[in-house]
Amino acid sequence: MKKRQPFKSGVNYFEPKTVLYLTGDVNYSHVHLLSGQIILSCRTLKWFAQQWPYFIRVHKQALVNPIYIHQLNLGPTLRSNSYLIMQDAAQLAISRRRVASVVAQVGQTNNC
Repeated sequence: MKKRQPFKSGVNYFEPKTVLYLTGDVNYSHVHLLSGQIILSCRTLKWFAQQWPYFIRVHKQALVNPIYIHQLNLGPTLRSNSYLIMQDAAQLAISRRRVASVVAQVGQTNNC
């Protein structure tokens, strides 16, 4: 009879510059990397936002690395949908209450 190998929980360390964006799912985060890999983390988006203050919180469920923002699409009015297109063609919605701050932060990173 084959002996089962015990499950090894992996600890992943990744550099912030390899992270495109993070999406939240209750008390977990999905970390989307440049390589296309998605890692499930037991940390919250709030924790990541505190660790990486230059990342931009665009929505309650999304935190993005401003380096990899490909396009910013703003709706014609405040009530219309605004969203970001990331380098991997993912579309992330911008919360209507955060549109002004996201535009300002993206403008600052583009000027540097």
